[in-house]
Amino acid sequence: MTTKNKGSTSTPSNDLPEQQGIKHILSKYEYDLYKEEDDIALKVIRVKKFSMPNKGAKWKIMIDNKVTFIIEGTKISKKEREFLETVNGFNFILAQAKIGIKSLNGFKNDLRQIMPSTEPVVVQKQKRSKK
Repeated sequence: MTTKNKGSTSTPSNDLPEQQGIKHILSKYEYDLYKEEDDIALKVIRVKKFSMPNKGAKWKIMIDNKVTFIIEGTKISKKEREFLETVNGFNFILAQAKIGIKSLNGFKNDLRQIMPSTEPVVVQKQKRSKK
């Protein structure tokens, strides 16, 4: 036999923490990190380096998941490839991507201007004359 309560009505249970009065406040100022009126979508620029099977390299420059330019390692010199693998070289690629790379020739000209000169200094020895 089952007994039924005739006077009770079913109400939805309030089990969620927000409804019980517990509120998680991350900051004392509400919405101080995100300002909806300043909602501006900026470009996302990514540079990926791919190693090629012939010991070469290729850099793909992507803006908003769209490939905009490819730098092939076979078309630049060994010194330029080594420079592009450094932090300064990577920052150079990002700066050029923000400006907008038009051609590989223009990129190489800018790269040659910014690369540090690593030419060895040749010291000439003076010949002594025999007396």
